[in-house]
Amino acid sequence: MIKIGCNWSHELLALLTAKHVEIDYIKTGAFGLFEQDYVTMRALRPVLLHGLGHYEIAGMKNVDIVDFERANRLLHECGSPHFGLHLAITNQDMKMGKPMQENMGTSMQEGMGQPMQISMSEEDIPARMASVMRIFKKKLTVPLLLENIPESPQEVALYDYYPYSAPAQISKIIYDNDVGFLLDITHAKIACMTREWDVHDYLRALPLERVREIHVNGVGRDEHGFPDDTHEAMEEADFALLDFVLSYAKPEIISLEYVGTPQETSEQITEKLHVQLVRLRSLV
Repeated sequence: MIKIGCNWSHELLALLTAKHVEIDYIKTGAFGLFEQDYVTMRALRPVLLHGLGHYEIAGMKNVDIVDFERANRLLHECGSPHFGLHLAITNQDMKMGKPMQENMGTSMQEGMGQPMQISMSEEDIPARMASVMRIFKKKLTVPLLLENIPESPQEVALYDYYPYSAPAQISKIIYDNDVGFLLDITHAKIACMTREWDVHDYLRALPLERVREIHVNGVGRDEHGFPDDTHEAMEEADFALLDFVLSYAKPEIISLEYVGTPQETSEQITEKLHVQLVRLRSLV
């Protein structure tokens, strides 16, 4: 039986308290109001831990900032079955120091200040990601999953992502490093809208047999009209796309990432959350 997870919100708390919905996991990150709400969340359900507050991605250079002792303690306390890492690298993380040329004098080197910066080539990215994943796999006490990212102008500008969303890129990283796949259908849909790819062909080309968890929600638009992961309510097309994926993939968990938009009232969010969770439960 596929289990259902849902992003934490006070609207979800109200629905769970009133026993109006049935879910298996509360999904949240270990940052922000996590410590404040943790006791309440954990008293209700096991917690799917998604993020530790350090912007953890597969291509990160500063893996040493991750407190793996804390991560494992929280994963154990929360009852999280796995940990998801975004399959991404930033343009900044692709910078690396370039050695000074041997024929440069000491004074010239000192005058230049910091070493020159060059960018990794795309061929270097899999090796960087593999080195990061080896650390996570070795230090974590739960299996590691990789999550595909959206490729919208808003996401690129906000997170400085280097484009890395092609199915061949995703498949190679997952198979070569023997990790599970966290499929975010909305991220896939946005990448296809941005690149003008067919979403069904795109999804079929992904390593769906490696899917352990699926994230779902509705697609929105940014202030310029470009597709954006605004975590809106699912529409009929989103449920149809999930149904399509489930004909190929056998996830352990489907997580709804809807928490409402700034334009919606708490009552509207509660109602939409209720409708989506009941629909997802009936679907699985």
